[in-house]
Amino acid sequence: MKKKFERVTNPESLSMVLTPLDIAAVLGISRNTAYELVHSKDFPAFRVGKQYRVSKTRFLAWLDGENAA
Repeated sequence: MKKKFERVTNPESLSMVLTPLDIAAVLGISRNTAYELVHSKDFPAFRVGKQYRVSKTRFLAWLDGENAA
């Protein structure tokens, strides 16, 4: 059974560090699309071991179209 993501609408409810599944919930996209986004050149993701993470601050800046670098 596939898990349906619950869409996140309040940025205050996000944790400081987001996973690709958190990104999928915020943007309302699939898990696979979130991983494609995380692997894209201009997305502010970083790796912890084999897992991808995104800083909440940098993600919100990216979402607002600001230069988060």
